[in-house]
Amino acid sequence: KKYWLQMLVFENQLEWKIKMENKLTQEEQNKLFRQIADTHIDLANSQMEAADLQIVTSGFVYGSTRFAAFSVASEAKDLKQYEASMEATVEHYTRLFKNMLEENLENYKGSFKEEPRYAHLVKK
Repeated sequence: KKYWLQMLVFENQLEWKIKMENKLTQEEQNKLFRQIADTHIDLANSQMEAADLQIVTSGFVYGSTRFAAFSVASEAKDLKQYEASMEATVEHYTRLFKNMLEENLENYKGSFKEEPRYAHLVKK
């Protein structure tokens, strides 16, 4: 099933709509979202063989921002629409990153309890 995001800008407010050739159920969308995220995490983990954790993390964030900028640019019909969407795009992705980071930081609290799952990653 093919799908893509469509960026819409109304009075400097950014909206995203998922467009699909074949409708995905909410469960299928959630599964696809997790598969994409897991693929990126697997790639980041493999990069840690050759680079420091902070370099991999920074590269991962930078790559995400470049791809987000590409997605906005590819959806804009012209420079005027692109420029009009820039502030709303930054606000959208800043809020999204903050919410997801807070959720994941909360989830990782469990790794500091008895027999931590990620003990090999925690510096002492």
